[in-house]
Amino acid sequence: MCPWALRHGRFHPGRRFGDLAVLNEWGLVASTHGRGMGGLPPIVLLGAASAVAYGFAAVLQHGVTAKQSPDQGMRLGLLASLARHPLWLVGNALDGVGYVLQFLALRRGSLSLVEPLLVLSLVVALPVAARREHRRISRMAIASAGAIAVGLGLFMGVARPGIGHPRATGEAWIVLSLIVAFVCGAAVVLRNRTTSPSRAAVLLAAGSGAAFGYTAALTERTGHLLNMGVLHALTSWEPYALLISGAVALLLTQGAFHAGALRLSLPTLTVAQPLVAIAIGLVCFGEHIDTHGLAPVLEIFGLALVIAGVFALAQTPAIAALEDAVPTRQASHP
Repeated sequence: MCPWALRHGRFHPGRRFGDLAVLNEWGLVASTHGRGMGGLPPIVLLGAASAVAYGFAAVLQHGVTAKQSPDQGMRLGLLASLARHPLWLVGNALDGVGYVLQFLALRRGSLSLVEPLLVLSLVVALPVAARREHRRISRMAIASAGAIAVGLGLFMGVARPGIGHPRATGEAWIVLSLIVAFVCGAAVVLRNRTTSPSRAAVLLAAGSGAAFGYTAALTERTGHLLNMGVLHALTSWEPYALLISGAVALLLTQGAFHAGALRLSLPTLTVAQPLVAIAIGLVCFGEHIDTHGLAPVLEIFGLALVIAGVFALAQTPAIAALEDAVPTRQASHP
């Protein structure tokens, strides 16, 4: 019997021993899944490094995307137009680096552990944006970044995200996929019915966050499939769903940046992705966080600090300056 399961009460008499054997084979034990000190630092470092890459990428991509013709809207032609800009391509390359680092982190850690770390991407984006606009970082920005760090530390320290089994049932995947598809579709439909750039940016960013959270779940699952062999992974549906969801997330993100209002779209995306990923980890992958005593209250307070810090940080002059450089426009319909 798995010692971890005994310690944390995750063993059930009806569960097949083979399931636990697979967990051991994948290395999903306390020492390598963030529960032991030997496994936690590499996961945190990989997650933080991923956030750094994503932060740089977001600023570079927005700087190009927001200046595209308003009639591009949510068209594939928008991506074709962006592909002609070197800075946008550099941003995508950094996105690729961030994704590889995130992939490596998710192979060892859970969604509940890795995904919250990605909120640090906005903390990274701030000095990058300030540097590009030759602005100083304000005290408000520093305080907001501090709130994010404190909230993230509080959530991680109290929740102690635990091991799961990244192989949800077929029925769970179907329901999850339908929910995410509905959210993304609704974001596009509602965006097409508004003339407010701010509202359009928030809607598309929310859809993008949902798609990226779903992509993170598929990433973790695909990573564990690869542990059983490349051929095994290629004969499974998850890698192909991963490609599709990643493309949808990319299109929605660029649409959100194209709509303008980076002070709204970037924090919405930054917050939505980890929240969706955590929900998937808890509901579908059997991950767990501490729910004893005051733990839930402190966890919610920690997440509230993170969310408040993220939105406050996005209102700072360095981020607002990126929008000031783009002419004001009405949201266009495709």
